[in-house]
Amino acid sequence: MIFKFEIVTKIIYITNGGITLETVELRFQYTQSEYIRAERQYLISSKIIHKYDIALVAVFLLLSVVYILFTSFSIFSILIFGLIIVVTALGSYLYILMPILKFKQTAKYHEEYTLVFSKETIEFKTQSIESEMKWDIYSELWESHDFYYLIQAPRIYTLIPKRVFKDLNEKQLFEEIAQSRVKTTKHI
Repeated sequence: MIFKFEIVTKIIYITNGGITLETVELRFQYTQSEYIRAERQYLISSKIIHKYDIALVAVFLLLSVVYILFTSFSIFSILIFGLIIVVTALGSYLYILMPILKFKQTAKYHEEYTLVFSKETIEFKTQSIESEMKWDIYSELWESHDFYYLIQAPRIYTLIPKRVFKDLNEKQLFEEIAQSRVKTTKHI
């Protein structure tokens, strides 16, 4: 079996017995700001947090303060106010603090990634990980303005920043490969 590698930008053409297998090789390292932005975008797009939740919490907070004042600090009004404060704190943690802490505390997000996509498999390489996976672990491809999300399950995804594609051809080849292998494509 003879393999011939011809690299054009970062698109690799592997010839195996006259059959050409196209692959896309991406090398990158996440920045903290892009990871946080991507995680927050995922939280909203996956409906874990809704866009209007902040406004809704502000309205409930205001109404609970008014209710406290009109009921002369009744126990029920204080409990409602406390509950709204707890919900606000949890939402703030989930949306504001958790992405920052997740990035800082997860060593793999600080390593350089090499991902090689072909129609058959995806190769992951970092300092601590080297694996080859089949596409069937992914069910969806989400695309936003700045990122691709390869979705495995709720809250489990592979993030690919669009900035890592050298040119439009490489990006289009990745999209063709991914869309041919996943069930659903979604623009967020």
